[in-house]
Amino acid sequence: MEGLAPPLALLLCVKRAIEKGQSVKQGVLIYIKKERGEFVTVVTLWLGLLQQGQDPREAVQKLSSPHRRTLLQVLERGLRGESIHTVLVRLEEELVEACNEELTNKIAQLPFIMLIPLLLFQFPAFLLLLFGPLLQNFFHSLGGG
Repeated sequence: MEGLAPPLALLLCVKRAIEKGQSVKQGVLIYIKKERGEFVTVVTLWLGLLQQGQDPREAVQKLSSPHRRTLLQVLERGLRGESIHTVLVRLEEELVEACNEELTNKIAQLPFIMLIPLLLFQFPAFLLLLFGPLLQNFFHSLGGG
């Protein structure tokens, strides 16, 4: 699942675990073992707080993405024993749609980003080609005159 958005990877691990007859906790643990990154540390902290009986709301509220917060809240309900498979399916659709929208926005910005090398490297080279002979003639006339 390399290259997937972290909440989508977590959702797919938990969903696959539920479909195999495993618990939500086992799905979360599989995700923690497989993946690396900032979101994995947040999920590990969140799961640790839940296992200690503490309230993980502070860890969840620090997340910037509403999809990540919603996913952890749904998984918390699943860890309490509620059935969350249908919610996970709907959330998966929303996450895929959000990922597609983010990709579309990145692709729309790409032509403008690719103009940066043009401005930094090619434009000065063209100026040298245009003004090089003029400057050479100017300096030659100053030195020869």
